[in-house]
Amino acid sequence: MEIAPGVYDLTPPRRGYLKGGFVHAFLIQDGQDLILIDTLFDADAQVILDQIHALGKTVSDLKHIILTHGHRAHLGGLATLKKLSGARIYAHPWEADIVSGDRTQQGVNLRPISSSLVVWPILFFGTLLGPLSNHKPAQVDKLIDEGDQIGPVRVLYTPGHTPGHLAFYYPEKRALFTGDAFVTWPLICPGWPNAMLNEKQTWASLRRLAELDVQAIGVGHGNPIVQNGKQVLQELAARGKL
Repeated sequence: MEIAPGVYDLTPPRRGYLKGGFVHAFLIQDGQDLILIDTLFDADAQVILDQIHALGKTVSDLKHIILTHGHRAHLGGLATLKKLSGARIYAHPWEADIVSGDRTQQGVNLRPISSSLVVWPILFFGTLLGPLSNHKPAQVDKLIDEGDQIGPVRVLYTPGHTPGHLAFYYPEKRALFTGDAFVTWPLICPGWPNAMLNEKQTWASLRRLAELDVQAIGVGHGNPIVQNGKQVLQELAARGKL
């Protein structure tokens, strides 16, 4: 699905609930090169490889893989794609040692919260089976932070869901990629309530994103928003906690 010119939404076609909770990744055509944001849950990266081929491209055209944060649902296909493409991997310093397998991700709050009961089984079994279902590690090639640029994409530091969470902004296309700083499943909210590590930072990051000139929003979980993205973010931020 093309959510903006040259910007493609990627999601597993089946069993999305069991693959990280309807997690999404995004592919950007930058001239002849491809930029990938996150790598979905499956270690074989087949959904991403299929989309690359559907565009008439090859995996060697994938030059950059930029990561929003170090949770398994967003890292699953990373090692496979690195091996096949040789693409450079980018992540925030707070997340890089999780990506490389030198540190496990910080645990989440398993106390059920009414607005996110539907995600609780994913978090519970993910925590229970964590040692058996970790992503295959891959070394980060470049550490990135606020203000850095990868091709046409600008890096935004958006902590809260995790300490080193990043979002990415493509001003020319008015497209924003929020990772889990903003999701649309199971409801429109700033991340899953019992999966955010710092609620105050999460809402502050959301308010900042709401100031951008945005039409399309690629979210970490749930369907993307393809129009009036700024309005959606502003309405949610106005209901948020200070």
